[in-house]
Amino acid sequence: MDSSQATVCEARPPCPLCGGECAPQRITLTLRRAQFGFAVVRNVPADVCQRCGEAQFSLITTRQLMAALNSDRTPDEIALIPIYDLAVSSP
Repeated sequence: MDSSQATVCEARPPCPLCGGECAPQRITLTLRRAQFGFAVVRNVPADVCQRCGEAQFSLITTRQLMAALNSDRTPDEIALIPIYDLAVSSP
């Protein structure tokens, strides 16, 4: 195989928790936005461990997440989230 046929394979570091192999994926995150609020962010690029599920993010992605959480931009969607409290006694 000559150099024109070679494919470039980006080496990914192993998972810092378990040493497993990481693969690129797009995931959904739920992050705290304010003292009593949360934000759901979809299609976040991450390297996800195929063994334990730990997600790692690039510096660029982390900056984008922080900018989105700290901006005044109107969310793409707003949803009501049901909350269940197991500490409350049921009738």
